[in-house]
Amino acid sequence: MIEAILSYLHTAGLATLWPLHEFLSDGKSRYFWVYCITGLAIMLCVHHVRSGRVPGERSLFDREVWMSPSAQNDYFIVVFSSVLRLTVLSWAFLNWKIIAAFVVSVLQAAGVHGTVNDSTAIGLGLALTLSLFIADDFIKWFVHYTMHRIPELWEFHKVHHSAEELNFATAERHHPLETILTSAAATVVFGTVNGIFIAFFGDKLTLQTVFGANIFMVVFNVCGGVLRHSPVWISFGPRVERWVISPAMHQIHHSSAEHHFDKNMGVSLAIWDRMFGTLYIPKERDIPSFGIGAETTEFRSLFVIYLGPFAKAWQLVKSRFAGTVRQELPT
Repeated sequence: MIEAILSYLHTAGLATLWPLHEFLSDGKSRYFWVYCITGLAIMLCVHHVRSGRVPGERSLFDREVWMSPSAQNDYFIVVFSSVLRLTVLSWAFLNWKIIAAFVVSVLQAAGVHGTVNDSTAIGLGLALTLSLFIADDFIKWFVHYTMHRIPELWEFHKVHHSAEELNFATAERHHPLETILTSAAATVVFGTVNGIFIAFFGDKLTLQTVFGANIFMVVFNVCGGVLRHSPVWISFGPRVERWVISPAMHQIHHSSAEHHFDKNMGVSLAIWDRMFGTLYIPKERDIPSFGIGAETTEFRSLFVIYLGPFAKAWQLVKSRFAGTVRQELPT
């Protein structure tokens, strides 16, 4: 018993260092050091070209961006989420290989038994890589859209939108329940796409990666992905922004202005927002502040960040159930 407790505490202790590992070694992390460096380079180039700040824009080097109470909560969430993910919530994260094996078994039972020639392996590997990138981007958009549209889930997603300052760590500012839901959906999609390719073409295809991450995701992140959660206003222009989410477009998503609510929910691609009517291409920076209005200040408390959404979501569930019962009662 004592050994189990010590082992658990040892894992929790190591988990506090996981964000540092992601920064130094994990190309799938949104704040991987390479992306931070290229993001800073892009920001400096933009500042040089336009000779100063956009009105209302805060500099990435302003103290408040990194040391405000909102930013300090970001850092706590990044570390504590790693501890939760690797300890008490480790059971909640799915294994994509199990899902892929299930998909393969279903397709093989239906008569699919594919192989791949060496001459087409590279092309099919690239097709797998692109398919995974597109499918992952869509499912994350869909989960994000759902978090905005279902009031009970919105209570948990408010944690992310309650950030009053945007910095690189804000990308990981999520309630643990949202992290589990997003991870589960992405894992199911990842396993399903892999299973389909394995069933039709065998298991010899190679995913095209750089830094251990999908090459298409790496391209996006190298081109300023880390700046999506920063105060720097960087627009790609309306023609590009019909297809790709720019840092400016994601700032719009975090804006406290009502006409910006529920806009630009894409991760990398803007096509899902365009298809479903949630795309907003800004002509200029018209963001009064970041946050969710009057409620924003409530989320300066870690107690509210972690437990508040459960209480408010439960009240919504009870109200919804009570309303259904009243409708069903005879008059």
